[in-house]
Formats: sequence, structure tokens, C-alpha cells
Amino acid sequence: MRIRLGTRGSVLATTQSRWVADRLRAAGHEVDIVVVRTQGDTDRSSLTEMGGIGVFAAELRRALRDAECDIAVHSMKDLPTAPVEGLVVGAVPEREDLRDVLCARDGLTLEDLPPASRVGSGSPRRVAQLRALRPDCEFVDIRGNIGTRLARVAPGDLDAVVLAAAGLSRVGELHRATEFLPILPAPGQGALAVECRQDDADVLEAIAILDHPPTREAVDAERAVLAGLGGGCAAPIAARAEVNQGRLQVTGGVFAGDGTSARVASRDTTAEAAEAAGKAVADQLLAEGAALITQLGASRDSRLDEFHDDRELWARKRLDGLTVLVPKEPGPIGRALQDAGAAVWWEPMLRRRNLPQDLDQLPVTDWVAVTSVRTVAALEDLGWRIPDSASIAAVGPATAQALRESGYRVDLVPSDGSSAEALLASWPTGTGSVLVPGSQLSRTTLVDGLRGRGWDASSLPLYTMEPVDVSGSLRVAWQRHQIDAVVVTAGSVARAIGQSLGWRDDLKVVAFGPPSATVLAGLGVRCTVAKEQNPEGVVEAMVQLCEEME
Repeated sequence: MRIRLGTRGSVLATTQSRWVADRLRAAGHEVDIVVVRTQGDTDRSSLTEMGGIGVFAAELRRALRDAECDIAVHSMKDLPTAPVEGLVVGAVPEREDLRDVLCARDGLTLEDLPPASRVGSGSPRRVAQLRALRPDCEFVDIRGNIGTRLARVAPGDLDAVVLAAAGLSRVGELHRATEFLPILPAPGQGALAVECRQDDADVLEAIAILDHPPTREAVDAERAVLAGLGGGCAAPIAARAEVNQGRLQVTGGVFAGDGTSARVASRDTTAEAAEAAGKAVADQLLAEGAALITQLGASRDSRLDEFHDDRELWARKRLDGLTVLVPKEPGPIGRALQDAGAAVWWEPMLRRRNLPQDLDQLPVTDWVAVTSVRTVAALEDLGWRIPDSASIAAVGPATAQALRESGYRVDLVPSDGSSAEALLASWPTGTGSVLVPGSQLSRTTLVDGLRGRGWDASSLPLYTMEPVDVSGSLRVAWQRHQIDAVVVTAGSVARAIGQSLGWRDDLKVVAFGPPSATVLAGLGVRCTVAKEQNPEGVVEAMVQLCEEME
């Protein structure tokens, strides 16, 4: 069946949503990603004025109830404990690591941090427990997405930040952790909730394959602790539950904000009694004076630290309120646009189709010039390795990274942009043979330029690009003018958009480079060209275009 999956547009949200989508597709379902713009994405007022817990979950739930999507993927710790009429959590997938981690300069642990070290965290729960362990440190209240927080560690203004291991793992940054911390996590930390309409039997049946009963039982117990305490999203409340051989061990904790006192209680029972066990832990904590050491109802906008932005950063968000179509898989361009305040709709418009090859392996050559990440993937599909004797050039940082991840040494990357022109300008003087594997549709700029400088250069078409059917949700959003802007990364993408959706006159269009702009001009589409072929250049071009069209 075809399922519309609602998600926020942040890196973490789309990453975990695509994880769910991939598993549903593997089970034979078609899944369309629907990006829902939430109040938390668009409201620039003070965080304390935005409302209570669940700001980010609320809009996804509204979209579910209004049938704009069929399922919504939430981080469980962001989901309010109170049920919503007509909706149900249909699946709780197996959780990621539920622990908190320290990301510190110089590989330091919490114990190794010097006195008066500045440690950043937006979570009162984390700070209250860490103050008990390191009262000599200065704890700084921070917000922002994962990248923003990590960037504040030296040479930034902080010595360390504290984050959830699960969030770091999902965005591929767990290697930044220097220590797993010995503190209790937030209820539901590391788990996802897949929510749907209660009366949608077909969807409930489809998503049932995602459910992991031990995780659901543990999370039910943890959330029962939170609900039993009447905890607000800013209260320093923690809970951890684990199921082992049919037994459930649940521990809850309430902590004084200054780290001077705590109340901790545990229960060991059968897994079937998860909610009752959580409620019993909450009752014991209350009986032992939990309400006397902290304000249990303390509240602010949300517990999902990774999804929020520092208030002071909002002044820099120059693309607030803009929804941008980036017609490719999530990557640096879309993330840079998000960091500038835009809501990003990621959806590939083309797919790679490998071409038949007469060769058994990649020919021996002095240089191999790789002009796209797709070329790296095509080489892997063919089982071809670039010879160790060849020097390797990459068109830009993303391609260089893909090559390194495939085990290659990269000898040349242009420092001024990611284009054939930039690579040609960086090419060393000399002579020899150069092989340029890549798309059948690629321009001959690099090959022609190298030949003109005396190199024996030749292209090797490995694949071509074909349009894909766009999702119904994108088609509707396009027709309703809910997509405000587009980044065109290649001429073939420009043509695919024209064929699939039809270009609109009101769109703000940024071309990644002159070749894309040339194709757009031929299609009668006005655009602004990024002066630098990198994510920052795209953001600057989009900002310029928005200012010009105001």
C-alpha cells in the first residue's frame, strides 16, 4: 500500500523518518515523505511564549488528524504523555542507545575536565545530575540543532556539550562522543513513536512490522513515571526501564536543580505490568518528597533538545518561513539551508541507471578525475577499483569524502568551488593520461580543458540519469504553492522538474553553477547562480534572491 509519512524538515527528523520509510519499503509498501512545517519551525517569538510541551509533535498530530499524512514519526521523548483522541502509537521500533554522552575538547571525560570548565546543555535533567558529579564546572544553557551545539565546543566558547547518544548516532556523529555518562536518561530517550489514526486498520497492519515489544514495554514504564509525577518538560525527571527475560526493571529519578539532592526509586516486575510499575515508581518518589526538591510542573516548549534553536541565533535565520525543494537525498546543501532557517523538502528527481560495460575493470591511467558522488557509487556497483598507481582528483569536498569512505586516497580537491571549471583551474601542469568516469550526460568541459593543456584525457560513461515519478505529496504541495523555492544542482534536474511538475513563475530558483543556469535559461526559468559552488554559496544566493524579490 502507499503510505504518506509526516515529518519535520530537520536533519534529525528526516533521518529517523527515512529510517522508518526504508523499512516499510523493504516490506513492499510505497512511502511518500511529507514535510510538515511546525510552529517550532516558524514561530520566532520567545521560547517561553510558544506554549507547553509538545510544540513539535502538535503540528504533526494535526496533520495526521487532517489526513495530510497517514503516519507521523516522533522522537518518543518529545511526545506528550497525554493521548490525543483518534490517534494511536501504532509502532515503537527497537530503540537506539538511550544514554547521554559528553562531547568534549581534546577527548576529555567528565572527570578529566579542568575546574571551571564550561559545559553546555539545554536539559535541566542533565545539568542537575552532572552538577552532583562536577559542582566545580559551569553549566551553560544552550539550544540549537546537533551541529550548532557541537560547533560550540573548542575552538568555540565551550569545553564540552552533553547530547543524546541516539541523536548523534542517527546523524552519523557518534564518533564525536568522548564519554558515555553515568546519568539517568529522559523517559523515552532513544526511542521512536510511529503514530497513526486509530481507525486506519490498513496502516496499523502495515506498521505493525516495526513494533519491538520489549522497547514498547520499557518506554511505557518510563512514560508512566513521568505521567505519574505530573512532570513538565523542564522538570529534572529521569527514567530508565529495561526488559530482560520477561522481567522489567524500571528506575525513576527526580533531582534538585543545584545538584544537592535527589530521589531515586526502582521496581522489578513482569514486563506485562510496565505501566503499573512506572506508576508505582512515581508514587514512591512522591512519597519520598520528590515534590519538595524541585518544581515537578516546570515547563517550556519541548524536551527534544536536538530540534531547537538558540533564541540569539534566530537573528541569523535569514530564510525563515521559506520552504525549499532540494531535489536530492539529504546532504550538506539542504542542511545549510536549514541552518539559515528554511524548511527543506528533500526528494530526488532523478535516479542513476548503470550502463552496460565491455571492460572487465577500470583502465590503467595516470589520473582518475571523479566528478560526482554518484560516480563513486557506480564504480562500487561495477566492482571496479581505481588502481593504486593512479592519482585521484575529486570535483569537491562531498565527492572527496565519498572516495575516502570507499578507501581511496584523494590527491586533488579544488579549494575554490565544486565544479569542472574549479577542478580544471586546480589541475597541475604536466602530461599523462586522465580518465574521467561519470555520467553519459556530463559536460565535456573537464576533458576538453585537459586536452587543451596537453593531457591525454578521455571520458568513460558509467551511467545515465533518468527521471523518477515524483510523490503525490510533492505534486500537491507544488500545485498549492507550498514550495517557495528550488535549488537546481544539474541541468538534468532542471529538465526533470519541468517534465514532472512544470516550472512556476513565482518560484525562487537558485542554480548551483553556470551549467545549470544555462539549462534553466533555455527552459525560460529565471534564476540566481551561486557564486561559490558549495552549500554556503547556495545559501547566499537564496538570501540574495529573497531580498531582491521582496
